[in-house]
Amino acid sequence: MDGESIYIPAGLNLLVDIDSSPHLNAVIVEGSLIFAPDANANHERFFDANYIFVSGGLMEVGTEEFPYTSKITITMHSLLSDPYLPIYGNKVIGVRYGTLDMHGVVRNKTWTLLDQTVEAGGNVIHL
Repeated sequence: MDGESIYIPAGLNLLVDIDSSPHLNAVIVEGSLIFAPDANANHERFFDANYIFVSGGLMEVGTEEFPYTSKITITMHSLLSDPYLPIYGNKVIGVRYGTLDMHGVVRNKTWTLLDQTVEAGGNVIHL
């Protein structure tokens, strides 16, 4: 429910396969928090929380071998006046002695390096 906190103890796994989470207060991960991709590449999941803190556990949104193939939006919520986690702050995905694994589909480069200045609207290409 909105405003609730979730604790995932060591040895337990939480597989997130819902389309939209409630707005959670804190998610404390000592076990595993795993986001399951959907078979449909256009499917989107939404996950909302104030704090996600991985302490000796694992948060996985795809791996290098099995990247996350659908869409996901993880939104961290906070106000400037909300409490800070010591060292980490607020509106944070914090990791302490844990693993944050996030891999998506490979994207083509959308940028390049120029070896000279190009005027706006210019068409200079050096390969």
